Amino acid sequence: MEKKFIVAFVVLCTLLSACEEYTPTPKKFGFHRIDLPTQAERSYKSLSVASCPFEFEYPNIGEITRSMPDSCWTDIQMGPYDLKWHITYRDVKQTGKDISTHFEEYRKLIYKHTKKATRIEETPLTGPAGSGTFFEIYGNVGTPAQVFYADAKQEQVMMMSIYFQTALRNDSLKPVIDYMKEEVQHAVETLQWKK
Repeated sequence: MEKKFIVAFVVLCTLLSACEEYTPTPKKFGFHRIDLPTQAERSYKSLSVASCPFEFEYPNIGEITRSMPDSCWTDIQMGPYDLKWHITYRDVKQTGKDISTHFEEYRKLIYKHTKKATRIEETPLTGPAGSGTFFEIYGNVGTPAQVFYADAKQEQVMMMSIYFQTALRNDSLKPVIDYMKEEVQHAVETLQWKK
């Protein structure tokens, strides 16, 4: 019996001494790599769609993926970031509604995001061709920014929404969201009405 005990003790000591000290550590948390252009690298092209009575500059990485010939419904796909700008237009006189009615209708659509949004901020937006409101929607929502922009006479309205087409959480997408908000501001600053 003593021999078995000695053999078991030696085997146990050998096994324990052969093992290095092991401390389990979790894997590092990682994020998707997102490369954004610097200010010097940014370049633009002009949105000029026959059915839209306005033009503006948008990032060169964007491609028009949908443009309706009979109405101003246009999508600009920003391929590297898996998002699109959706642009629509309303002629206030033709609709028979005043500008404030159009604004409230658009605002109601935006506030439907309150189920997932942590907050919604409305910021006055001015540019050389008119004024409007910039809506920033915070939280894990697919549409983090929207624009309602009218000409100086308030007879025409351009509306723009940014839609993500990815399942990533918005905290991971924050750099892209911030970059796109700057580009939307650039689009508004360069917007010109054709009429």
